[in-house]
Amino acid sequence: MITKTEYKPLSSHFFLLTILLLAANNLSGQIYEITEIRFRGVSAIPEEELIDLIHSGEGDEFDARLVKLDKILLTNYYRKNGFLTILVFDSLTIDNLNRSVAILYEIVEGQRYYFDRVELAGNEIFKKSFLLRMFGKMEEGIPFDEGSVKDARVAIDDAYYNNGKPFVVISFDYEFEQDSLVVIKCDIQENQTVRIKDMEYLGLKRVQEFIVRRELEVKKGDIYSREKITKSQKNLYRNGLFEYVRFELKPTPEDSTQAILQIQVQERDAWWLGASVGFTYENEESYGNKLELSLEGGHRNLWGTGRSLSLYVVPSLAYDVNTRSVINPDNHITFVFVEPWIGYTRTPGIFMASYHLYRPLHSADFNTLRFNFSVSRELSDIVDLRGTLEAKLVTTLEEGVIDSTLIDDVSRDQVYSATVYGKRDTRNNFFNPTDGALTDLSLGYSYSIGTDINDVKDFKTYITLISGWRRYQPLRWNIFKKRAPITLATRLRGGTIIEIGPTKDIPISDLFFAGGATTVRGYAEQLLGPATLDEQGYKDNAIGGKLLFLANVELRVPLFWLFVGEIFLDMGNVWREVKEFDVKEIKATTGFGIVILTPVGPIRFDYGIKLNPDSTDRQRDAFHFGLYFAF
Repeated sequence: MITKTEYKPLSSHFFLLTILLLAANNLSGQIYEITEIRFRGVSAIPEEELIDLIHSGEGDEFDARLVKLDKILLTNYYRKNGFLTILVFDSLTIDNLNRSVAILYEIVEGQRYYFDRVELAGNEIFKKSFLLRMFGKMEEGIPFDEGSVKDARVAIDDAYYNNGKPFVVISFDYEFEQDSLVVIKCDIQENQTVRIKDMEYLGLKRVQEFIVRRELEVKKGDIYSREKITKSQKNLYRNGLFEYVRFELKPTPEDSTQAILQIQVQERDAWWLGASVGFTYENEESYGNKLELSLEGGHRNLWGTGRSLSLYVVPSLAYDVNTRSVINPDNHITFVFVEPWIGYTRTPGIFMASYHLYRPLHSADFNTLRFNFSVSRELSDIVDLRGTLEAKLVTTLEEGVIDSTLIDDVSRDQVYSATVYGKRDTRNNFFNPTDGALTDLSLGYSYSIGTDINDVKDFKTYITLISGWRRYQPLRWNIFKKRAPITLATRLRGGTIIEIGPTKDIPISDLFFAGGATTVRGYAEQLLGPATLDEQGYKDNAIGGKLLFLANVELRVPLFWLFVGEIFLDMGNVWREVKEFDVKEIKATTGFGIVILTPVGPIRFDYGIKLNPDSTDRQRDAFHFGLYFAF
């Protein structure tokens, strides 16, 4: 016989006691399952909408915190739809024998109210029509949404605070007509317009005053603007010189329309030294995941001007699943100098000199000496633009290390290039995006001077175009009777190299490679596309190509705790020449993976299997390991 105890919504003490009992049971390892969710008293809003709104679901593990959150969500949803006096109660029916809980939400909807009009008083510097636009789509006769009124109040506040009115007083009140019509009364006391008479800089030690002054969006004589001050604070934090930044407005006693803007700062230590561990993938010359161990240090405030100088020594390690060995794919030492302002604008200029030793797993070994100068400009919060000038010497190792197909690349190339890169990034999270998109485009012009095997000069000119698009979409699907916040991730990426002139040989460091943990899983790193063959006729070393295509679709499903499951379909290939493109040669793989979400980023284990392999592929499948999602 099943013993049931029912708690009615007559007193919050009963609900609290129930929650404490369930919490005690959970602590002892006893988990309760939600077997039923019902609503009582619902008439104006379909129950299906309410079910989709709440976080608790039938078949889910019972969580008292979610029940409390669901009550808040239901209350806010009703208030948004005009029910200002809504009351939501909950009742739990507990089956201790079967460890189950049935939840009843009892709703007292009350009167529904509708928006009628807005009455403004006291506004002088703004026209009535301008202020009414702050109320958005609130039209006569629609259900009254108190949230929209709060949004309007914030917008009106901003309008005044950003136009010299820091002492404005705005009050809202409601009047009711014909029982259900709401009239919003907005009374505004604008008070005096305030201008910035002068500025005081407090806390400066090594940083020169002009460094702070140039980051400010507001100047002497300007009217007060909260928006400009907030942006100025953001600029000062972003330059990396300060631990603490605060703005205060200090009225002048002789004139209430004038004020002193005080900027208080606390400087960071100029010298710094550190070490870090991280993963990188899809770099210019090395595709796939690798662990980088970085020793770094420098000075962030040379001569008090905000210029910085730093040095990085970075060896790397990677694990080859196929050979079950740890390899050293590359090492580099890099010198970086940053000029934060170029041409009297907030456009950082970065000069970099580096020496790289590349030892890819499945392609020729080579070294590069690189000199790079780049400028970047943030056009908005989501749009960045960057330009780069670069010179590098590419030295492919001695003939015996590489296949005869790469003999033309031996010790031969000086590469000079200019690149323009832009991106639009609306992702909600860098490490684990669940919504938003990333679109980027890179256009590069390269001029290469090399020597062939006969020590004859060879000149090459080529254009590199790379474009990519990633999209992350949240889904709410029922899996095993449980709603899961699934993410649908998709990616398209393509690149091409176009030669200008008769030569067809491109330095190996500028070619495209594919296959592996971040491109097409199921293939070993870089072994999708042109490659040399071993004695058995299997692909051995990648030689790269001038045309790249990638397409990926992935479902990311939360499993439990910090574990996320993946199901993916990857497609793509690399072609040695652009004219060799054949849609029939696009390779597809599928597979699954497990991701662990950690403080340093997602750790990923993937298994991929080829759907249309070639006879030159040694294996039908591959395991992959990496940090972060594949894209």
